Formats: sequence, structure tokens, C-alpha cells
Amino acid sequence: MTEYRIEKDSMGEMQVPKDALWGASTARAVENFPVSGQAGSTLPDLIKAYGYLKKACALANRDVKALDGKIADAICKAADEMVAGKHNKEFVVDVFQAGAGTSINMNANEVLATRAMQYDPAVKINPNDHVNYGQSTNDTFPTVLHLSALIAFPRLDAGLKAVQDACEKKGKEWKGVIKSGRTHLQDAVPITLGQEFMSWRNCVRHLRQNLIDAADKLLELALGGSAIGSGLNTADGYRPKVYEHLRKLTGLKVREPEDPFEAVNSRWAFNNFSAAIRTMAVELTRITNDIRLLSCGPTTGLDEFRLKAVQPGSSIMPGKINPSNPECMNQLLYQVLGNDHTVMLCAMAGQLDLNVMMPTMCCTTLWSMNWLANFLPRFAEDSVSGCTVQAERCKQYFETSQALVTVLNPVIGYAASAKIAKETLTTGKTPKQLIAEHKILTPEQEQKYYDLDYLTKRYPQAGFDG
Repeated sequence: MTEYRIEKDSMGEMQVPKDALWGASTARAVENFPVSGQAGSTLPDLIKAYGYLKKACALANRDVKALDGKIADAICKAADEMVAGKHNKEFVVDVFQAGAGTSINMNANEVLATRAMQYDPAVKINPNDHVNYGQSTNDTFPTVLHLSALIAFPRLDAGLKAVQDACEKKGKEWKGVIKSGRTHLQDAVPITLGQEFMSWRNCVRHLRQNLIDAADKLLELALGGSAIGSGLNTADGYRPKVYEHLRKLTGLKVREPEDPFEAVNSRWAFNNFSAAIRTMAVELTRITNDIRLLSCGPTTGLDEFRLKAVQPGSSIMPGKINPSNPECMNQLLYQVLGNDHTVMLCAMAGQLDLNVMMPTMCCTTLWSMNWLANFLPRFAEDSVSGCTVQAERCKQYFETSQALVTVLNPVIGYAASAKIAKETLTTGKTPKQLIAEHKILTPEQEQKYYDLDYLTKRYPQAGFDG
């Protein structure tokens, strides 16, 4: 049976589990918001961000003589444990909670106050008056919103880099595998399978840079603005000190805001970062769909390459192998796109001097980032690196495609070339067979116009130069 103790906040008494580090305000929020069953403990990057922030605040307030040194030191020790993940289970407030993040901010304040007093029972530490000194949820939650995304970002970028590298490797491996291109889902002029994979590599490279650029905007923080941006109740000299400490603790080049009021009331930078994730999801969806199309088969589809078999594909059809990995990726990406739409609506819902929808913006974005970080390396391995080429099938598509007559345009013109294209469909003969029968090209011309480099490499493509 759970044993309880009695804690008090400004509204009165609350029962709290005896051994819990959190207190009355947190207990009240747990009772008020039984929503998803997913508590703050499921967002370790957010908790780590809180640890960094609260330590930086304690150090800054100690430096400017606004906080007793012993109190600040005890808070810092507790915050170090929070950064290390030792108190994740103490974050019990649902991710969907009261606006602005007041509940989870108080959850952090209470955990740190209780743990800090365990270091030095002689020192009395109050969650509001000491841990939260010179702060408001309104400037600290926007700060941890940015910090948590920045903390999560390297894992996401590493996952994208894995996809980029896998596409580059396949691009180089298959640079000589010529095949028919396709536009409008119809036959088009030739391309190599390597060029298609390298184009995906280049796309992912640009997506990564777009995310890096968007992440840079998150380095400007609201911290120091307190409730509304004015900095009310902050000590003289506090703001530059807290940024100095935060830079040292996180290794991030965080910076003070140009406009502290805007930094509190607008979430445009976070919405912009989420939009970069959306753009990434859109392009990864396109690439994933192409992988599914080009590998469909094996006997009645395109079958230009085959995916790594990861599991049986059917409970009724023996031997059937499905594109299970890209199917999972598609579903994940659709959820990521939905999460971004939620962030957009939350950003738009800011009113007057504060946006109160930040907890949902935070959890949905961290979910997207961490889910992608978890799965992208597996996608790179199973849907790209593990593919095996069907070179003869690619060659067959190249040789039988009516689009191959396009090379005749400079020799006999568009109209005459169109007749040859139509004849390939009515006779079943390849363009090269008909060109030979009609003696359209000399041997020298044929060698020129059907040379791999002439057909596919008129201009350089990034990725093949190193």
C-alpha cells in the first residue's frame, strides 16, 4: 500500500507519495490532467533541458548575490542529477496539461527543491522562491522548448546522415546500371540507377542543411524575460550571466533575444523548425514511395532492385516478401506530418503577450524527432544499403523503351522519330532494331548516340566528384 505525506501549495494541502520528490503543485496537475498516460518522463530531452536551465539560473542568481551560495550549490547538484537522467521518473505530469507548461515547470522546481534539501537538510529551499527565482514559466518553458529540440537534433541528423551515406554508396555502386527514366509514370529518356540514388543523396543533404539553418534560429532564447518579456523580478546583471552559464553547460551558442517580448509571445522560430521537419518528411515520403515502386514485383512489377527481406510478407501467401521497412517509414512520416500540423496550429494560437500551447508543441516535435532518429538508421540499412540490383531487368527496360528514339530528334526530326516510337509499340521491336532496319544511323552515329555518357552524363552530378 502506498504511503503518503501532506504537502502544501498556494491552494492548500495535497497528498503526495511519501518517497516522491515532487510536491503539491505537481500532485494537483496529475489529478487535473489524466489525458494520455504519457508523462514528462517520456521526454528525457526535455528533462535534461530543464536540468541545464535550472542550474544556469541558480549559478547566475548566486553570481549576482540574489541567491544564497549554499542554496545555489544544492540546487546545482540536484540539477546535475536531472541532466544525467536520474530523476526522469519524477516527471509525472501528463504531456497534455495546463497552458504554457506551468505544471511541468513546477514539477521540475519541486523535484529540485526536495532533492537539494536532501543534500543539506539544514538548508530550506522553496520551489518558487529559490529554484524558480527570477523566472517564470513564460520565459523558462520557451527556453526548454528550444533547448530540448537542440539536444534531440544530433540524433535526428545522424539518422539522416545514415540515409545520405547509404544512398551515396549505392549511387556510386550502380553508376553504370542504365535503365529507362520515367516521367508522368511513363517511359522517358535513359538514366542510371546510380543517378537516381545519388539524387536522393543530394536531396537528403539539402534537407539536413535546411534543418541546421532552422535549428540556428532556436539558439535565441526567451530566458530572462520572466512573465512577459520585461524581466520583472530578475536581479541586475542576471540575464547576461545566465546565458554565459547556459552556453558553458550545454555547449550550445545560445544568445539573448533581440526583442525579449517577441521571444515570449511568438513561437515563429519553433514553428519554422517544425516546418523544416515537415519538408524533410515530405521528401522522405517521396523517396520512400519511389523505393517501393522501383522494387515492386518480383515478377509482375518494376523489379529494378530488390529490398532486403526482413520478414514474411503474408499470413496466407507462402514465400511472399513485402516492402515492410519502407511501409513502416511511410506510416511514421505521415504521423510526423500530422505532428507538424499540430505545431502550426499551436503556434497560430498565441494570443496577446504569450503563447500557452507550448507543451503540445514540445511533445509532438520531440516525438517526431526521436521516432525518426530511432528508425532512420534501420531504413538506411534495410531500404537502401540492403538492396540488390536487377541489372538485366534495368537493361531490358532501357533497350525496349520507346523513349529511346528521342536521340533521333537531331538526325531525322521529331515527327519522323515519333513514327519510329509508334512502330515499336505495334511491332514489339526495340528502337535499336527498327533504327537498324530503316538504316537511320550510321555505325558511328549509333555508337555516339547510344553511348552511356552521351545518354546520361551531359552534366556533372553532385556526389560523383569525391
